[in-house]
Amino acid sequence: MIHIKYKLDKSINHGIGLFAGEDIPKGVVVYTASPLLDVNLTREEFNSLNEKEKDEVRWWGFFDEQSQKWHVDFDVSRFINHRADSTVTQDSNHTEAYLVTTRDIKTGEELTQNYLEFETEADLMKRGIMNVLG
Repeated sequence: MIHIKYKLDKSINHGIGLFAGEDIPKGVVVYTASPLLDVNLTREEFNSLNEKEKDEVRWWGFFDEQSQKWHVDFDVSRFINHRADSTVTQDSNHTEAYLVTTRDIKTGEELTQNYLEFETEADLMKRGIMNVLG
């Protein structure tokens, strides 16, 4: 669930991006997982999907090693693009998805996350995502 004001717009990083609709101080919670709304698939459930469905899950979601489930967000958080010098990060005090700002964010600035927090470089390459340095 997104906890800030936002807008979707064209991104210089990748397609559509999620942009701050307000100034956000460093350390503010931007996103938390929603166990009732997000999709969490076991390996067995994922394997029962057809190839097009699997491709959608791979594109929009990720495999969480800790829970051993595929996770796909239901909301616009899926438009948080990858950058190595990200504006949000996974809060290490939480095991579930819990994103906080890494620095003060200005209205109109794109929210990005370093996908290497939850995927490997090989995963990124498979999806055609380069390791954007900034």
